[in-house]
Amino acid sequence: MAKVFTSNEERCQTWLSETLNTNFNVNSSNIDIRIGQIKEIHPSISAMTNLTRLSLKNNEIKKIPEELCTLTKLEEIQLYRNLISSEGIPENISNLTNLTSLSLSNQMTFIPECICDLISLKLLNLCNNDFNDGGFPDSLTNLTKLNHLDLGMCRLDYIPLPKLFIFMIIIFQIMLLLDL
Repeated sequence: MAKVFTSNEERCQTWLSETLNTNFNVNSSNIDIRIGQIKEIHPSISAMTNLTRLSLKNNEIKKIPEELCTLTKLEEIQLYRNLISSEGIPENISNLTNLTSLSLSNQMTFIPECICDLISLKLLNLCNNDFNDGGFPDSLTNLTKLNHLDLGMCRLDYIPLPKLFIFMIIIFQIMLLLDL
């Protein structure tokens, strides 16, 4: 007989305890699980309103659910070494205005515009992706707080030097203005 859930919190707790085989509860602020068997982030994760750090690296996750993007306290997301494509990143990820660190070394072929709207982002790890056709939007320069961009081990037909160069100059000018 199928279990009947009375709330999203209960559904999330069941996902955490059964699928992830953990003792986390919905009030946890930090999840760090590297078991290699997670195939999806259950939409009920939206019940974890206190979550500030999510690390589900080295798994088989194919997309980020839109419900994750309702967790506005999130500051760090580590989803590298998964199977997430550029299309698996929801547009509403830009709702995560407190996000300062995002790691997505997966199967991306371009950087979605919505990532360029994460105005608090300081670290963006995109290593091990396949950006053969470029995939660097001009709006990457919107990430004015970015001080670490990792493109290591990416397949690149060319380096988008003009865009990145202009971006680096802007960051350098800001650092000079702030006397950093």
